[in-house]
Amino acid sequence: MIPGLTDTHIHAIRGGQTWTFETYWYDSPSLKDALDKLRADANRRPHDQWVAVVGSWIPAQFAENRAPTVAELNHALPEHPVYIQYLYDYALVNQRGIDVLGLNAAPPPDLAGIRVERDAKGSATGKLFGDIAAFNQLFASISSDADHEGGLRQFFADMNARGVTGIIDPSAGPAAAYEPLFAMRNQGDLPLRVGYRIPVQPEAKGHEAQWFSNLMAFRPPRADDGQLAFLGLGESLVAGMNDGVRMVPGFSSSEQDKTALRQVAMFAAKRGIPLEIHAYTDDSADTILTIFEQVAQQYDLRPLRWSIAHLNTGSPQTLERMRKLGLAYTVQMGPYFEGLAIRDANPPYATDNSPPVRLALDKGLVVAGGTDSTRIGIAGVWHAIEYHITGIASGGSVRKPASERLTRLEALTLYTRHAAWLTFAEQNRGQLSIGKQADLAVLNQPFMTMPEDRIDTIRALLTLVDGRIVHESPDLNTGQ
Repeated sequence: MIPGLTDTHIHAIRGGQTWTFETYWYDSPSLKDALDKLRADANRRPHDQWVAVVGSWIPAQFAENRAPTVAELNHALPEHPVYIQYLYDYALVNQRGIDVLGLNAAPPPDLAGIRVERDAKGSATGKLFGDIAAFNQLFASISSDADHEGGLRQFFADMNARGVTGIIDPSAGPAAAYEPLFAMRNQGDLPLRVGYRIPVQPEAKGHEAQWFSNLMAFRPPRADDGQLAFLGLGESLVAGMNDGVRMVPGFSSSEQDKTALRQVAMFAAKRGIPLEIHAYTDDSADTILTIFEQVAQQYDLRPLRWSIAHLNTGSPQTLERMRKLGLAYTVQMGPYFEGLAIRDANPPYATDNSPPVRLALDKGLVVAGGTDSTRIGIAGVWHAIEYHITGIASGGSVRKPASERLTRLEALTLYTRHAAWLTFAEQNRGQLSIGKQADLAVLNQPFMTMPEDRIDTIRALLTLVDGRIVHESPDLNTGQ
């Protein structure tokens, strides 16, 4: 029995709504297996309906050590439009997808932020390039007919089946994305505790601080009714300060964007609003910390529990600056899939440490665990916990040195006690002790003694939220 798990950085509100629409390849050992899964899902749908794989896989995990080709997608699924997204690097669509999107129409459609690769004759090859916002917008269009509320309900049920009793969504998107969640809350149907932050929206560009001020004018700095918690701002506060999924050093931002972040941070600190901010690289974190240090000259940031997310190439110097400010570090699964890209773009010490959880813990930072699923990580926490313990990235592509890995108890703590602290709920949750709420999971395998490379297979026999049973495995009744 363990305390209930909390994923402190998961795009559940958006990703959960298409949970049953998408196919997942993270555990496919070969392209044949991956395409068979896609074909099986397609066979359950009308011919004109999209099938999609949206992140959480890499070519190196497959026996063939490559991504599928458009020709293979055409052959495997000739009657369905297919969308395959490789993290946020690129996407592939088959010929049916090209036709449905009208990529060869004259004039071609304006897919905001998407660049269409074309051959010598000007025809679309099926390969698309873009950034996080562009790919999210494109997939939102492709999946518009999905059962969003039904997908979210099933997603939460599947998280309960893994012992997850809480999540924090750092950035769900536009206001409409929150509606299925709020509907479940109003119906009393939330089977886990959901925290959420509000990100900056495109219309705020150039006046971000004023936009957040207007947003917060009739809100408390944070609020938690035990089911739904508003946890402030994040993870994007100023678009120009977000380094996306950058692997290489050299990120820079304009003076205008730095000023905008300073204004937003000053506003949040003055109002006592929690926040989380995205920084993939040490360069990005360096710029952010310089601004936060200026804010800290006027306001004590320690009670606010601000955090920096990702920090895949974070240096000891950056972590020390965070410690002095009282910032937390929320770690996710980026390097599990991106380890090869990080290794190719950075010095060996950065690769060995990535993500720098051991460094952060040794410096005394609160490190809270997330997954960044469903695009960059794997939902359900156990893959993330196994990764922190073994240090082995997807497909065995990279392995962290033993000195940089965590013990089992340390890894579990990221998703229990430290996660509760990040939600201002450490007095109520995160540990199994007298007086705390009964958020807990009874596991089907012995976490502390089982083979470490099987930890990802752990499931819950029983999951409770505040003493209420939200998941009961059939195996519990059969004595398995």
